[in-house]
Amino acid sequence: MKIAVVSIGSFDTQYSDYHIMRDIILGLLERGHEVNLIQKQYLDLPQYPQQFDKYFGKQLQVHNIKFEKKAKADLKARYLADLSYYRQACKWMKKNKPDKVFLQSCNTAFFTVFYAKHILKCPLLYNEQDIFPENAYFAGILSESSMIYKVAHALQKYAYKNATALSTISDDMKSTIVTRYGIPEDKVQVIYNWGHEELKAHSEQDNVFLKKYPKKPGEFRVVYAGNLGKMQNVELILETAALMKDDADISFYIVGGGVNEVQLKTFAKEKNLNNVTFVGMQPPEEVADLYAAADVNVIPLQKGLIYAALPSKTADCLIAGKPIITCVDDESAFAKLVRKYGIENAGTSRPEKLEKLIFDTRMGGCRCENALLWGNFFTKDKSVTAHCDALKN
Repeated sequence: MKIAVVSIGSFDTQYSDYHIMRDIILGLLERGHEVNLIQKQYLDLPQYPQQFDKYFGKQLQVHNIKFEKKAKADLKARYLADLSYYRQACKWMKKNKPDKVFLQSCNTAFFTVFYAKHILKCPLLYNEQDIFPENAYFAGILSESSMIYKVAHALQKYAYKNATALSTISDDMKSTIVTRYGIPEDKVQVIYNWGHEELKAHSEQDNVFLKKYPKKPGEFRVVYAGNLGKMQNVELILETAALMKDDADISFYIVGGGVNEVQLKTFAKEKNLNNVTFVGMQPPEEVADLYAAADVNVIPLQKGLIYAALPSKTADCLIAGKPIITCVDDESAFAKLVRKYGIENAGTSRPEKLEKLIFDTRMGGCRCENALLWGNFFTKDKSVTAHCDALKN
């Protein structure tokens, strides 16, 4: 079967879903399918995962579309650039008609869905990783009464309704698609994302992150790693650090970058948070050591965001085997799921609760069953097989 995989990004850069797309494509190739990968091209000489080498010229074709990144703040320019990219992708698919289309999560999904249904007349599986505009609504960036929200909501509803099949990455996101968009429950399949399983953490002595940022004797290290944006709720971690700044043994490491970075650093400076260290983005190949360097990893989101997104770091934190504390809506399916495996949830607005859970973890009160949760929901083999089966059916 010939499957067109339409990517939101490019293997020219190590974006957050790099390993997800790589492993889905490899899964399809290993099962004997022919894959036509359509992706953005940022570099003059495109880059590809080494694992693709043996398939080029046989089962794997790649169509690169030259793409210039727009400034993050220029939403209109970014949206129009993406529309142009997907228009070119669809024109290419018309000339090289696939049997099925796999469309990666994007804010302009309606265009490709329309094209596949009415022009290509072939089935399309849409994989939703981050629900827009619900993420902006829950983060307080857009109101339900705004024109941008109404238009974006209508376009996403069209995509969900007219895609042949839908998959998403959590039960909470499935609930949002079903309840806020009126999509039948049996049309939406939950397939959890997996981590960078090919990367193995070094021993504590050889840990790359600990070599860069050595621990003091007796130090208990709380780590947040990821985007420093409006949706991640890193403010909650800093508010907790303010409550704990008199405890000399507890340190907080904020690893990453984003639009809220300056604001977060200003807050830490104004509160004199000497227990907080900001660290820039780390190389992707060091992600295993980064999470393994923590005494506890924290996964926070703004209130409501768990219904539109699930942090990509979740599986990698589980693989690291270190205690985890989540900071999401208490009533969410995700909070209830992880609690069954001993992972406590601090909620989205209670620094004193997060303080208590950090203290309890430090005193040995954590009973996280990371390996069991990972094995039941977040493994690569299980999830890749589910994606391949969804395309085959």
